[in-house]
Amino acid sequence: MAVDLLLGYVLLLVGFVFFCNGMTVLGKTGAKEVGVLNFAVAVLILIAAWQLHELGQTGATALVSVFALIYFMVAGIFIHGYDAKGLGWYCLFATIVFIWYGYHFYGLEAVIPGFMYYAIFCWAWALLVFLAFLVFALGKAVAPAVAWLFIIEAFVTLLIPGMALLTQKWAPVADYAAKAAAGG
Repeated sequence: MAVDLLLGYVLLLVGFVFFCNGMTVLGKTGAKEVGVLNFAVAVLILIAAWQLHELGQTGATALVSVFALIYFMVAGIFIHGYDAKGLGWYCLFATIVFIWYGYHFYGLEAVIPGFMYYAIFCWAWALLVFLAFLVFALGKAVAPAVAWLFIIEAFVTLLIPGMALLTQKWAPVADYAAKAAAGG
């Protein structure tokens, strides 16, 4: 149960960042204030990542850390006005990581029902960070599409599943552990 709750916590925080970053790209918020949010969420999810590691979920630790590093970079860009090209190239790397994790979770679906959703989330995030790569590293003019994808994914892949995990309406790891303990 602790793993599901920690993942719900991470998804909820990342959802806030996705939403606010999308609004910032659309010009609806101040970059500096959202930069502070990115920094705070990066710190909080790194703490959660370490707790996931302590629970034996080092794979989840790595995935959460990919997000945290993005948010540290975004914080620097928003607060200090750094060039976002490095972030763009990091997003290309993150695209590959999210695709791989999507296939990993897809394969786990046969063992842990509910992990297909994690696969879909990872593939959605892969699309988002690939588009961010195109904008920041290559200067392609698709920033409004990236902003709206941030906002949509904030709800569909983060807020809704995060709240379901936090309220224990969805608990694939706990359900699997209970089944395994019962011998089923």
